[in-house]
Amino acid sequence: MRHGRLAAMNTTQSFRVRRQAAAGALAALVLAGCGTSMAATDPDGNKASPKTLSGICAASTQRNGIVHCTELFAGKKPIRLPSDPSRTQRYGAIKRDGSKFHTRSGDLPLSAAVTKQLEAEAEAHHGIGDKNRAAYANTIYLATISKGTVTRIKPVADIKENAVLRAAFAGRAMEGTISVRTRKGDYASAATLPVRIEFAKSPVRGELPGKITNATRAVRSAKGPCFAPLNRTQANPLVGHFTADIAIYRHPSMHWAFSDELVLHWASGSNMGYAYYPSIATLLGGDPLGRTWQTTLHGVPTRGPSVDLRLVSGGGGTC
Repeated sequence: MRHGRLAAMNTTQSFRVRRQAAAGALAALVLAGCGTSMAATDPDGNKASPKTLSGICAASTQRNGIVHCTELFAGKKPIRLPSDPSRTQRYGAIKRDGSKFHTRSGDLPLSAAVTKQLEAEAEAHHGIGDKNRAAYANTIYLATISKGTVTRIKPVADIKENAVLRAAFAGRAMEGTISVRTRKGDYASAATLPVRIEFAKSPVRGELPGKITNATRAVRSAKGPCFAPLNRTQANPLVGHFTADIAIYRHPSMHWAFSDELVLHWASGSNMGYAYYPSIATLLGGDPLGRTWQTTLHGVPTRGPSVDLRLVSGGGGTC
């Protein structure tokens, strides 16, 4: 009886092995016929379409399943997200300061695990160069949503830095005030002069050049009145390495994770201010810039001019 029972068991096991092998072969044939691979799915099994993702931006390349956007669309919608795969799977980006995840359906909180992941990535890049950035600063993610909270994120697109700056500021102008230089050679915080900056149309290596247009000539402001040339004032702030030629660039996580700053770069030294830092969520229409970009010099603020600016339309002619 014992030998008969063992023989029956061996026969049953052999049948199960053959059935599993046949099922595996059939699955392989189905996958091959449909052109499906594990690389084409997200962590929750939803199919990702490279062709659909490529429509996020105007020009791009693809590597390792990630769309790398080199050029965005003109107009008020520079980034065009594809349709969300489901109610629990949504495309979006991290807002300024890492506060929320912006989707076309609104802002969602981040789980503690996702926040910790992003903070770890930011800290890993902190202090090792402006061009080596925390990933969240340039990434569109596909997020997994559970009970109204983002519990997992998968990168699907990378927006190149030049493309971000071009969409936000290229060819535009800012006006505001610049603090004046005192007789002691430092910069007063209360006394200011009007200033206009016009930006180039093309960023270069992650920086957008600009020029203080009323540095040496009178310039028409956006509201009509003339801005006097700064060099004809006794308290001219543009001396030494504080020149008319400046540049702006983004510096995410400058001091700690999510301390995102837009930087105004002089010939030597720089000013910083967070209100005008454009996040990827900003380009999606969900993270608006502040009303005024208030900037102060790094290090000792009184050793260089403070500059408070706002975006404007019009103006710029000689007067």
